Amino acid sequence: MSPRTGPSGPLSRERIVAAAVELADQDGLEAVSMRRVAEHLQTGAASLYRHVSHRDELVTAMVEQVTGDYDYPDPAGLRWRECMHVLARQDLSAFLAHPWMLTATATVTPPFGTASLAAMEWALSALAQLRLPPHEAARAIMTINNYVQGTARVLLGDRQANAAEDPGRSWQQRLRDVDLRAFPFLRALISDSLPEGDRNWFEDGLDVILDGVEARRVQSPSSR
Repeated sequence: MSPRTGPSGPLSRERIVAAAVELADQDGLEAVSMRRVAEHLQTGAASLYRHVSHRDELVTAMVEQVTGDYDYPDPAGLRWRECMHVLARQDLSAFLAHPWMLTATATVTPPFGTASLAAMEWALSALAQLRLPPHEAARAIMTINNYVQGTARVLLGDRQANAAEDPGRSWQQRLRDVDLRAFPFLRALISDSLPEGDRNWFEDGLDVILDGVEARRVQSPSSR
């Protein structure tokens, strides 16, 4: 078998990146090396370097691939708040489907390919409706990203967690029989009745952040 050809046809950058994503999905980002990806493709490691110069380039390409797979829809007709909900939902879906992205997006320096730049531009253009100064818009997006990544880490870290499960009701159940007399505020929280019906706790939490973003528009000199 030619070192440039795998069992499924000619080797290409696209096949290498797809194999690396599959390997990371199975075993985590630390499992991705040029040697392991070559083994996954049943070819020689040297053949990969014809398409990818080094591991950092490969990880950047992996981030680009997943970012492109979860690209945001046309924002036409959407208000800025709707856009931020779309961004948060899609990013959360990407992190839950590809947990290694949490590490990759924090450690790759920097993953600024076309797909990543397009995602940043989309978010900034959506917030342009608020007429925030650029640094305020960037801070808002960073805060939303941190919220989404934190949520993903909690859900991925708790094997019993469900993305649709309301953490408020879950904590009430966990602490229902605990003596909280020494913790009056916590006791009041646990004993307080939550609203009837299903709550989308992720969306509700995001709205707390977005309320703050909107309030900063009022305080911004450019919006007066």
